[in-house]
Amino acid sequence: MAQSSISKALIAIVVAFVLSMAATASAQAGAPAPAPSMDTGAAFSLPVSGIAVAFSLIISLFAFLKH
Repeated sequence: MAQSSISKALIAIVVAFVLSMAATASAQAGAPAPAPSMDTGAAFSLPVSGIAVAFSLIISLFAFLKH
């Protein structure tokens, strides 16, 4: 008795999954291609080393503590 209700529940889950996948596939088929994104890069970037960042943080900490 319990075996038949588990089988029915499993079949219902599989059918729902298949229907949702079919709906997703049909919705994506008619969608236009996304617009190309702008080229992004490292234009005008300055190289910053970890030492420079640490030095800046230490100076800022000293200035904060002095105030």
